[in-house]
Amino acid sequence: MLPYDHAEIDAAVEQACRELALDLVHAGSVHAWLAEPESDWPACCDRGCDPCVAALADAARRAKRILEAGRGKGVPSPEG
Repeated sequence: MLPYDHAEIDAAVEQACRELALDLVHAGSVHAWLAEPESDWPACCDRGCDPCVAALADAARRAKRILEAGRGKGVPSPEG
């Protein structure tokens, strides 16, 4: 489990979803992925799923970056 409280994780997931234009209805999935090692995340099957698990993984990685960037202080842009 990540060393952040539930509210911090929720805020980071919601911010990541907004930044990546991922509907917040999928925030629960992104949140759940953060509790698992990235090596256990599923891979894209190339069948055109919406959302693709690659998009969920991108959001989870972005949420991790937001959390690691000082819990919202000096958060790097998604491009950087």
